[in-house]
Amino acid sequence: MQEADALFSELEPLLGGAGLVLVDLSLHRARGSAKVSATVFSSAGTGTDECSKAYRLMAPRLLEILGQEPSVEVMSPGIDRTFRSEREWSIFTGKAVRVLLRDGGDWVRGRIAGVEGGRVKLESPGGARVLELSSVVKARLDSTQEGD
Repeated sequence: MQEADALFSELEPLLGGAGLVLVDLSLHRARGSAKVSATVFSSAGTGTDECSKAYRLMAPRLLEILGQEPSVEVMSPGIDRTFRSEREWSIFTGKAVRVLLRDGGDWVRGRIAGVEGGRVKLESPGGARVLELSSVVKARLDSTQEGD
């Protein structure tokens, strides 16, 4: 995992300079080969053009760092991405989400209005709600609210 973290640290500013956010990155090595999978996001929309741009930026740098040409897969977060880190709350500010809380019950729905101090503020038609991130069991982007 340390090698993937080092790659993330190298590539994040490179992509940031091109208006892309590196959401996550994984590195798998097997039988002398390397495979890098990266998820990128652009607040203006993340499609094949953005993924291609990320690939073109990353591939030469990965070759230099890894000393071999890796297989590189670049993808968008998808319309119903499950959050994998606390960092993603900030990345997806303004996006609609569904949140399952530790105390059970139904999914809470809303749009991320802000994140600060271990708390997230969700806006919904019923009003604003502040949640402790430590109380969140699962959170995912919710494409069903995007027209709201």
